[in-house]
Amino acid sequence: MLPYLLFALLAAGPGFRTIQVDAGRATGKIRPFQGVVSGPHPLLPGGADLSKQYKDVRIDFVRADDYFGPLDIDARWSNPDRLASGMHASGANTIFPNWSADPERPESYNFAPTDAFIQPIFDCGAEICYRIGRSWAADPDPPADFDKYANIVKHVAMHYNAGWANGFHDNIRYWEFWNEPDAERAWNPEFIRPFWSGTPAQFYSLYGKVAHALKDFDPKLKVGGPAKAAADIGGPYREGFIRYCAANKVPLDFFSWHRYHGPSLDPYDMVRIAQNTRQLLDASGFRNAEVIDTEWNVGQGLSARQPTHRPAIDAAAFVGAALIYLQDSLLQHAAYYRGEAGPRRLFEQDGGYSKNAYVFRASGSMQDTPERLPVSGADTLGFAVLAGRSADGRQVRVMIANYEIPPELRSPRAGGVRLPRQTGIAYSNNRGYALKIANLPWGDAAFSAKRYRISDTDNLKLDSLPAGHGSTFELSRELTPPAVELIVLERQ
Repeated sequence: MLPYLLFALLAAGPGFRTIQVDAGRATGKIRPFQGVVSGPHPLLPGGADLSKQYKDVRIDFVRADDYFGPLDIDARWSNPDRLASGMHASGANTIFPNWSADPERPESYNFAPTDAFIQPIFDCGAEICYRIGRSWAADPDPPADFDKYANIVKHVAMHYNAGWANGFHDNIRYWEFWNEPDAERAWNPEFIRPFWSGTPAQFYSLYGKVAHALKDFDPKLKVGGPAKAAADIGGPYREGFIRYCAANKVPLDFFSWHRYHGPSLDPYDMVRIAQNTRQLLDASGFRNAEVIDTEWNVGQGLSARQPTHRPAIDAAAFVGAALIYLQDSLLQHAAYYRGEAGPRRLFEQDGGYSKNAYVFRASGSMQDTPERLPVSGADTLGFAVLAGRSADGRQVRVMIANYEIPPELRSPRAGGVRLPRQTGIAYSNNRGYALKIANLPWGDAAFSAKRYRISDTDNLKLDSLPAGHGSTFELSRELTPPAVELIVLERQ
């Protein structure tokens, strides 16, 4: 058996990053960021039930959104686009299909299509974030009666949390108002369909009525929004919305936004946007309001110009780095778009795993070693490292993501109002790693070592390393970006 130090030296190469982990000192808890948009129930006929897959990768937070009828209160598609048509969007499947009906009567509601999507999420054990509003490409006009709309939403909460209308006791805590009210068709006329055509003042008014109606039913519910499309751009649906809530004493338990990273392809963006959001909330008195990213991905990928047409391993390494960076963010939750649909979905229609799903699986497994360990050698430009140990001290895990921002996006952005790019984006010593883990919790005992790699050709490929013993582990390996690696040590 080769001593680990000699084994490391033989495997070392030029341009490697030195990573040091102290396994003898916990600095906190590893936080789960295994959230996704959409639950395990198939969106289209013939799709696989993904309940087993969701449990496998440890999905812990699900934003219920874009079901094209189910979950929508009053959506109608008078002019559906190709996507909505392909998803069989239908107002007949909405919760309140007849606007003239009495919202106090159970028979006015059409809960069955929504129940079919909500209950599998609940059965998977994930926290549900119920998106109030309308799915993609639905008519964007404000509801005809704001008070009636708020009353209907209250009865939806009663159905899922208090058993009303032959309902459930799911304890859905998060209720997110609307989706991307700031989305403008001018951003991309070939793709964007606005979700809201009313004024900001109308939006504020409707939110206030819905928030108060939900709180009247149950003050413990968490109500927020507005699921802002451009998270890094200020205006009426960021500063204006927050100011309105503060001035009018409207509940705001969380502020939500979305981030598709096409303009930067920088996985650290969410950390910086969350910092800015936190400052805005604190300045308006909402110090206890959470910050939630309810949609994130590399890019939308529905146009040939979008960055998600890059190789799948690029996106996987990006996702790995982003999931690690979220550990040090001011976000409480983040929901990857999406579980079972879209160009960078986690799972295929037949239930198969994408490369991104394997990254989620590696990230989810870090919950087996939830005591976070201090790490040196990482950066905020794509080389991300997370380490943890189990509560019983029998296992240590290290997750490494190695990603590079494309060269054309490394220079500072000229002018504009969007989030500035990080400065000094350059890469060296990231062709691999020289890892040293000190103060392993089992003293001189023997331990096994396993390495799992996600690369262009590997999907958590297992490489069993020679057994070791003692309180130190050293390993050097090539890890050319883009790639993700998981190293697992376990006492024998």
